[in-house]
Amino acid sequence: MIRPFWNLVAGRDHVSHRRGFLKQLMTGAAAGTLTLSWRDMMIARASELQKTGKSMILLWMDGGPSQFETFNPKIGSKYQGPATSIPTSLPGVHIAEYMPETAKMMHKIALIRSMKSSERDHFRAIKLVRSGYPINPSIQYPTWGSVVARERFDSTYDLPAFVRIGKPRITTRDINSGVLGPRYESFKIGQAGTLPEDVLTTVSEQRLRRRLDLSARLDEQFAMSGGAQRVAEKQEIYQQTQRFVLSPKMEAFRLDNEPESIREGYGRNEFGQACLLARRLVETGVSFIEVFSTGNVSDQGWDTHKKGWDENPKLANGVDRGYAMLLRDLEQRGMLENTLVVWMGEFGRTPKFKPDGGREHYSDGWITCLSGGGVQMGQVIGETDKEGVHVTDRPVEVQDLFQTFCHVLGMNPHDEYVTDQDQPLALVKGGEVIHELF
Repeated sequence: MIRPFWNLVAGRDHVSHRRGFLKQLMTGAAAGTLTLSWRDMMIARASELQKTGKSMILLWMDGGPSQFETFNPKIGSKYQGPATSIPTSLPGVHIAEYMPETAKMMHKIALIRSMKSSERDHFRAIKLVRSGYPINPSIQYPTWGSVVARERFDSTYDLPAFVRIGKPRITTRDINSGVLGPRYESFKIGQAGTLPEDVLTTVSEQRLRRRLDLSARLDEQFAMSGGAQRVAEKQEIYQQTQRFVLSPKMEAFRLDNEPESIREGYGRNEFGQACLLARRLVETGVSFIEVFSTGNVSDQGWDTHKKGWDENPKLANGVDRGYAMLLRDLEQRGMLENTLVVWMGEFGRTPKFKPDGGREHYSDGWITCLSGGGVQMGQVIGETDKEGVHVTDRPVEVQDLFQTFCHVLGMNPHDEYVTDQDQPLALVKGGEVIHELF
C-alpha cells in the first residue's frame, strides 16, 4: 500500500503570499489581463528562486552543545574543562581536542562565538532558533525548512523539498510546518540508508500503475458527484507520491552504491552516514536537509547537565568526521559554493560546571558555524570574555542569522504570508544580515 510520502492529509493550503498577490492583482486588474492563478504565481516565484541553485544543510546539535568542549575551549580560564585546545587550519584559532578532523577544515568555516538569545528553556529556545520567531501560543510558526520548501515550491519535482534525517529529542519533535500546512512538512528518515515503509512498494511497478489508474477513475466519478475540490487535492498528493516512489532519484537515499572509501570518510556512525545522505540529496536538488545529532539513545543528546566530562568528548567526536568530510566532499565536488552548511543547536552551556562536568543551559555567547553558500569562510566573528561569561565583541542575535539565511538563499525577508486567521507573517522580523560574512 502506498501512502503520501510526507504524511499529508488532503486539505487546503492555509497561507498566501499577501504582498505579492495584491501587487499582481492590482497590476493585472489595471491592465485587464489578470490571468495568472495563485498557484501559477507561486510556481513562477519558486522558479525564480530556484535559479540561485542554492540548498541549505542544517546540522542540528540537539540539546545545546557546550561551546567550551567544541569551538571555544577558553584555555586557562577557571571554567575550562579537561579538554585541551588544538591548532586549526585557520592561523591563530584553536578548538577543543575532540574535533581534530574539523580543525583541519576551519579555513572553510565562519565561526560565530557571540550568539545571543533570550531563551534558556529547550522548547522555547528551539521554537525561536528554528523559526526566527519567539514562541506564541496563538501562532504555530513554521520551522525554517518548511519556509524554504514553500519558497522553492515545485509541484513537478520528484523528491520532497525538505528532508529531515535522524531521530530528534522529545523537545524537538513538535517543530513542524505550522501555519504553512502539511504540504510543506518534512519527509522524515529515521536513519540514513533506510526508508519508511510508506514509500516501499510491495508490488511491481506495472501493477502499481494499474492500481493508481483505477484510483484515478474512481476519483473522476466522485468529482462528477460534487467532490471536485477534494479530488483535485487528493490527486495532487498522489501524483507527487507516485513521482517520488517511481523516480530514479530514489537512488539518492541508498548509500550502498557509494564507494567504501567515501562511506568510511564520513564515519560509520549514524551522524556521519546522515551527512553523506545530505550531500547526495543536495546533488539531486533537494532544497533543505536537516541532520540531527543526539549522540545516544537516552534522549539526552547534547543536553549535558551531568557527566559532561564523559559525554561531551563522545558527542563532539561523534560529529567530527561527518562534519569535516561533508565540507571536504562538497568542496571537492564543486558544490560548497551553492550549499549553505550550518552547525548549531538551540543554545550553549554555562561557564560554571558541576563536579562531573555537567553544565546548565546558557544563551550568552553560544556557537554557530557557517560554510559555503557564498559566505566568507575562514574567520571568527565575535568573542566572549576570558571566562566565557559575557559577549564582549560583535553580538549576533537569532534574527540576524535568519536575515543572513535569506540573503544566501535569495529570499526576501520582508515577504509576508497570511494565516487563515488573517495574521500577516514576514519570513523574518527584525535583525540584519551579518555583514562580515559577505
